[in-house]
Amino acid sequence: MRRLRPSSLASARFLVLAAALAAPGAAGAAGLDKPLDKPEAAIGQWDMTLEGGSRECRLALRPERQLNGFYIGLPHGCRRAIASLVNAAAWNISAPDHIAITDVRGASLLDFAREPDGTLTAATPSGEIYRLTFVGPLPLGSLTASAAPAVAAAPQAGGARPAPQAAPGRPADVTGRYAVLRDGGRDTGCMVTLDPGGRAYLAPACRDQGIVTFDPVGWRLASSRLVLTARKGHTTTLDQQPDGTWMKDAALGKTLGLKRL
Repeated sequence: MRRLRPSSLASARFLVLAAALAAPGAAGAAGLDKPLDKPEAAIGQWDMTLEGGSRECRLALRPERQLNGFYIGLPHGCRRAIASLVNAAAWNISAPDHIAITDVRGASLLDFAREPDGTLTAATPSGEIYRLTFVGPLPLGSLTASAAPAVAAAPQAGGARPAPQAAPGRPADVTGRYAVLRDGGRDTGCMVTLDPGGRAYLAPACRDQGIVTFDPVGWRLASSRLVLTARKGHTTTLDQQPDGTWMKDAALGKTLGLKRL
């Protein structure tokens, strides 16, 4: 029988804990009743609200490794509405009872410190105070088996961490025709078709030079993210938003979105 390496065992324990947090009845354990001293203690959905204001965002703190932390999911609209989130790329436990949201270089954008009532607060350079409140576990099915190799492959802090590996998903829910969106959800008039065989096709007469130059020829799902492959072989990754559109992380370059037709 194959013997698991220590790193594999640690990764397996991490995923078991992550799955437990995603199970019904775990809501109180991930940010209110337990110390936030390890990443698995913070995995779940959190509401970020402006103190004394109306701004609110639903964040998903996920277990997949990213550069300098773990993958953070947030609606594209939050990036537009909250300046501190424009370059958000990851999250981590910066200190006991602290959750930091960081950019791609690992620099802290917002560092939330835990308050006695279980919420966490962070101040922006302009003096705004944001509160982070635990809502509940991640949606069932969002913790895919692919998270295991993604975490197992990640080196210790200080080294480069790979992006999440390709994940099994439900391609049938993704295939179809999509309008290409740019800044502010503007429809470019271009259309991309994602077929069941993993091929992508850009409709003729598209006038958006960026997508024409990229020229998508393939697609796949990787850890619940949509990866488009260009004709020359490079890729771009998009995250699904609450309204069903797929948006490229604004921290990684010019806005790109796909909206089902």
